[in-house]
Amino acid sequence: MLPIPGRSSLSILNVFQIAILAMLVLACIRILQPFLGALTWAAIIAISAWPLYCRLKLRLRGRHKLAALLIVLGLSCALAIPIGLMALTLADTLPHLANLTQGLSNFRLPDAPSWLSTLPLAGEGLTRLWQSTQADLPGFFDKIRPALQNVVLFLLSGGANLGLSLLEIVLAIVVAGLLLINGDKLWELVERIVLKLGGETAGELPEVIARTIRSVTTGVVGTALAQTVLCVIGLLIAGVPGSLVLGFLCFIIAVAQLPTLIVWLPAAAWVFYTGHTALGTFLMVWGFLLINTIDNILKPLLISQGAQMPLSVIFLGVIGGLIAWGVIGLFIGPTLLAVGLTMLRHWLEREEVEEMAGEGEQG
Repeated sequence: MLPIPGRSSLSILNVFQIAILAMLVLACIRILQPFLGALTWAAIIAISAWPLYCRLKLRLRGRHKLAALLIVLGLSCALAIPIGLMALTLADTLPHLANLTQGLSNFRLPDAPSWLSTLPLAGEGLTRLWQSTQADLPGFFDKIRPALQNVVLFLLSGGANLGLSLLEIVLAIVVAGLLLINGDKLWELVERIVLKLGGETAGELPEVIARTIRSVTTGVVGTALAQTVLCVIGLLIAGVPGSLVLGFLCFIIAVAQLPTLIVWLPAAAWVFYTGHTALGTFLMVWGFLLINTIDNILKPLLISQGAQMPLSVIFLGVIGGLIAWGVIGLFIGPTLLAVGLTMLRHWLEREEVEEMAGEGEQG
């Protein structure tokens, strides 16, 4: 077969065009890479807050900038300020932890409390462990001192990462306000891009993704914030030290869909051990009746308008996001996995519809 004139030069030109476009995309990603976490979170915040922004704009007679400013201020009070206070508390706590590891040799373990042996199943074993540790306390501390020092070093590095995450969260909130102001134009641009990439059948995909993002952020993150606030209030009333740090740990556990009693139940046991029976009882009742119950009531109400996500997806998103982006990954990880799962479901459903339509035409 004779070569068609101009075909080889045309294919080479296409290759160069694709190569230049790929290089441009990679360069843009490289430039934006330090800000990808904050920009992703800003987009999630803007999509989640869009209905509230529209209602505020109507109440304020079309003053969209003021509506966006009110949302930015509200998010700052709900996210940035509590995390900043927690970071300051952690910074004050770490030196005391470092000094504690040095003074463990002077510590004397008291006798085991009488109620310990009455615990079902594990009471006798825990009592024997307490007594053996009490008999050779210096040797026990010598064994655990290296691990405690490693924990302190880990917390120090975590505190530094927490400061960077706080800056990312502040940046994300500010950028989210700008996205809300230009939301209509950006939404039209997204719809055009989706139609260009996926065709007419993908026209409803942006709205489906938006509902999924709102479902995860309001249902999972919103419920976790409510549980955290209640947990911190209970810990402060009971006089538990490091309440803000424990509250942040409660938030991570709640977002990961794990029981929050992992945090407040040991704190209540500590309050009982210090002899404050009334406060310990209060914290137990507060935890079971409020912190645990609000999860069963609030979450179904918040996620009723969105897609139901498997707990495994949320859990993997929380852990993976925390490893990849730090604190801000707690919000980004589960949301991105939920969006990815939603897009996969949409694609599979579209394939099934097309196959059924093709079979119907053949029949």
